[in-house]
Amino acid sequence: MGINGFVKHGQRHHELVTEFEQVNALLHQLMDGMYSSLDVYLNNCNHLREQVNRALSLLKNREFTEYLIQNDVALYYNLQSVMLAVQLLKNLLDNLTGTMKRSLLETS
Repeated sequence: MGINGFVKHGQRHHELVTEFEQVNALLHQLMDGMYSSLDVYLNNCNHLREQVNRALSLLKNREFTEYLIQNDVALYYNLQSVMLAVQLLKNLLDNLTGTMKRSLLETS
């Protein structure tokens, strides 16, 4: 791909690095932060989801993904790991929500 790949994908690569930095900042806040309420924590979770979705949208372009694997494989795999973790968290929250709803319906 060479220099043409850098010219063609450089802006998207920069955007993805920026998104990844923001995702990392949110992850550290979620891991280390003391939250005054569940609402504030969940708000940060929503911001995290939005950032991950933006990163995913950048990776939908197959040619860009191939460029990234060839030129910044560490970023690519770091993003993949974060996305898996976020999906796992989403699944946990969805399951908890479903369990709570069923529990509320059973007690009514």
